[in-house]
Amino acid sequence: MKILWLVLVFIIVGCDKHDSPNIDIATSSKTTLQWQGVYHAVFPCPSCDGMDTTLELIPPNKYTIHTIRLGSDPSPYRGSGSFKWDQTGNIIILDRGHIYHVYTDHLYLLDVKFQRIKGPDAQKYRVDKIEGLGQQATIPTAK
Repeated sequence: MKILWLVLVFIIVGCDKHDSPNIDIATSSKTTLQWQGVYHAVFPCPSCDGMDTTLELIPPNKYTIHTIRLGSDPSPYRGSGSFKWDQTGNIIILDRGHIYHVYTDHLYLLDVKFQRIKGPDAQKYRVDKIEGLGQQATIPTAK
């Protein structure tokens, strides 16, 4: 009877074990990289020549964005808002829905499933940091 109880205890304890992801927030982009600053890219656009986008990340969790549709409507979009970090501390989600993976000197725009965009234009979703510009910088505008 004692063996039956011991087996039952081991089964209950064993079933209670949940595998949780091992997230090391100490080595995340949020805590180890100088992520704040100004980033720039020209994203592919099916109805224009590209989306010239400049994004400034401002600590602790604010951003400004400036977008111009090249070869199309000349009126630029300017906006600002807040972003949040995902649980890994490597991905930011803007309040307007855009998702970026944060690296040392660039970002990657991700799809809605938090995956890198694949295909022949994959590198066009890389957003490079503009060196020398930081917090309180003026976002450059296209002419």
